[in-house]
Amino acid sequence: MYQLMIIDDEPIVRSGLKELLSWEELGFEICAEGLDGKDGLQKVLEFQPDVVLVDLKMPGLTGIELIREAKKQGFEGTFIILTGYSDFEFAKTAVSLGVRAYLLKPIDEDELLDNIKEVLRELESAKNLEAYYGKNELKAKQEVLRRLLLYLDDREALRKEIRPYGVDFRYETFCVAVLDGNTKGYANVQNSEMQEEKIECLLHSMERTERVPIEDDKWALIGKGYNSRDFEKKLINANDKLNTLLGTSFFITIGHNVTNWEDLHFSYESACLLLDYRFLYSDSDVVTMKLLEDSSRTERNLSVEQLMQLIELGDVEGLKFLIDDLPQRLRKLLQKEAEIKIRMVRIVTQIQNLILRRYNGRDAEFPDIDQLTEQINNADTLAKLQEYLYTYCQSISNVIGASSSDTIIKRMNAYMENNFDKDLKLEAIAKMFNYNSAYLGKIFKREMGESFNNVLDHIRIDNAKRLLSDTDMKVYQVSEHVGFSNIDYFYAKFKRYVGVSPKEFKKQV
Repeated sequence: MYQLMIIDDEPIVRSGLKELLSWEELGFEICAEGLDGKDGLQKVLEFQPDVVLVDLKMPGLTGIELIREAKKQGFEGTFIILTGYSDFEFAKTAVSLGVRAYLLKPIDEDELLDNIKEVLRELESAKNLEAYYGKNELKAKQEVLRRLLLYLDDREALRKEIRPYGVDFRYETFCVAVLDGNTKGYANVQNSEMQEEKIECLLHSMERTERVPIEDDKWALIGKGYNSRDFEKKLINANDKLNTLLGTSFFITIGHNVTNWEDLHFSYESACLLLDYRFLYSDSDVVTMKLLEDSSRTERNLSVEQLMQLIELGDVEGLKFLIDDLPQRLRKLLQKEAEIKIRMVRIVTQIQNLILRRYNGRDAEFPDIDQLTEQINNADTLAKLQEYLYTYCQSISNVIGASSSDTIIKRMNAYMENNFDKDLKLEAIAKMFNYNSAYLGKIFKREMGESFNNVLDHIRIDNAKRLLSDTDMKVYQVSEHVGFSNIDYFYAKFKRYVGVSPKEFKKQV
């Protein structure tokens, strides 16, 4: 809506002009009425309307005096004079002051309408032209900043090009964030209008920030006066608000701090580096360099042996725990999406080959490895890859667990290996595995070659030998640590299996 003001000392004239045309349909809003020349001048300078309908002869100031003073004080709106006097000198003065029209009262409706439409066309044209130049100036500034981030020109040339755009770089610290407009899942590429709406919404609460388009769905944000930690907090809050308003958000990476704006390309490059690890951090919205700094390449990797043991034991909880821990392991190894998927395909292929060799004849019941490989390659988040791997391992465990006679014994033995320091009884373990204790004792001896108690003694004594050899623990401490509450009983068992007492063994070592 454009603003229109009526200035006339006669109330009936002002009222008539308000009703003469359908101002709202024409795109005008009557913002104020001037009661005389002085009142009219004051309101013109206060409201700065686009168009002013002004009477020529009024108390205080004439229409000509009002126009002259308003122009003198910088008013750039359009004046249309309405008067009952046909005076050549007045008309001549009006023309010299740039008055749009000089209309005689009583006002002809069509004549006023024609003039208003002409003024409207001029206003629209000026508005479009201003928007055009404003938009192109913004594009030109963003292009210079883009070249700064991509380090496409030397510093001196960029310094000269940036100066005319008034970019304020007088801060002690800067950092760059890269915004990926594709939401989690990558495939959800939105149209440019929605992307524009997203970034405008995000930037609404972000001050001291320069926006730089990089690609169709990627932008860089230059944070002026921010360190990476403060910038991270601001962007997390803005991203959360965006998600609340639009149900979508950006994936954001933040580079390291620089103290000179001419070094911004270093911060930008580190933010781009983090984009390569998006698959690893698909459960996060904002990723900083600190995540890479915390990484260590010494973390143990997920092994086929670990998975195979849990699959054959039917330890579903153990499988879930191990696979849930997969993101932490992979982040320590700092692997990219392609490397992760190749590794996972290799692991499941090795598991499938081992299972087929050990459980020959049940091929038809095992999951389709080709389908699984395709699922892994198409997984767009690490969470989905974990889901596919867990479902595969669980389904194999169900197949071999239903047909393997030694599965329960393997599970028992693994439990004993991990809990030898506790007061283990066959009756309690049988209850845990839903078996009759006498029957379980028989099949345990048949599979292991020894009774439950003898195998438990072997496990405890082997661990006692390890502790006596590798630690400074006292004999009584070792006895308690491996599950013997009675020190004399421990001495007797140790000498029976090793041939010497614990003290003699420790001296020999």
